[in-house]
Amino acid sequence: MATSRRTFLQLTAAGALAATPLPAMAATDLTFIVPLGSGGALDKLARRVAKYLPDVSGYSVNVENRLIKGDSDGYQDFLKRPADGSTVLVWFEPAAATYEGNFHLDDLAVINVQEIEPPILAARSDLGWTTLAEVAAEAGKRPNEIRIGAGKAGGHLMATRRQFAELGIKIREVDYASGGKARKGLLAGEVELTVGSLKAIRDLGELVTPLAIMAPRRLRLWPEIPTIVEAVRFAKAKPVFGSAYRFFAVRREVKETKPEVFAKLTEAFRRLTLDHEPFREASDGDMQWFGPADSSSLVARAHAHFLDLKQDMILPAGHRGK
Repeated sequence: MATSRRTFLQLTAAGALAATPLPAMAATDLTFIVPLGSGGALDKLARRVAKYLPDVSGYSVNVENRLIKGDSDGYQDFLKRPADGSTVLVWFEPAAATYEGNFHLDDLAVINVQEIEPPILAARSDLGWTTLAEVAAEAGKRPNEIRIGAGKAGGHLMATRRQFAELGIKIREVDYASGGKARKGLLAGEVELTVGSLKAIRDLGELVTPLAIMAPRRLRLWPEIPTIVEAVRFAKAKPVFGSAYRFFAVRREVKETKPEVFAKLTEAFRRLTLDHEPFREASDGDMQWFGPADSSSLVARAHAHFLDLKQDMILPAGHRGK
């Protein structure tokens, strides 16, 4: 198989990094703050990085789930920590757009967008639905009776809400504290549908039937799932996309006042992503290295996209895409 120029450069850079020991923060641990409960895709990513980052950097990492009283407590806690580079926020779009009044991208210096993953819409397999067309037909008979559950902070419901509006059907939404709790609710019969990450849906096995991936291309790791473009073709409806952009960031002051600390963190993440094979295997090879500049641009563009999806109320209930 031919090696692309980008892949060649990444591998070359990884080899050069591996040859030079990475200086560690003197007697300083890293703390990853996850402003969500445990068990979801973001928490799993944080813990996977925390497990393997010490192998390539010398840092030791502790993960804290800081969803205490409200939606933004974890983020506010992050902002109160010293701006010395020892505290890293693990966050993602569309959650930042979901809580636009509490989260501000200008507060952050993004290290890397570690994962870009489109959500998968799935149904409980005992219901017998195998296509989105079948769900739409049933929802047409029973408006607002079919329920979809997802983590409140995840923002996936913004995309599915717009998609169902494009199809002209009414689905009842159920918010859960995390994606993990939403999946438990699905299996307990509290809801009929859910939307979540590939890994989360795949872990449910034969208990669920994937209906569509909310992306324009099929997944390499699960190619039999139709794209949302294919899934809504029966209604000639406009497809709605909604990938999750999971990223690591520090406070902006770290990059501005302690550039050497930000550089060390950046190099540690780069080495982990490009050169550490156990980490790549644990991540199904899906980790990506964009770097601070491109990652900041990706997050900003995703933020704008999901803010647009939040305006779904402008669509009348019977609206159909052309």
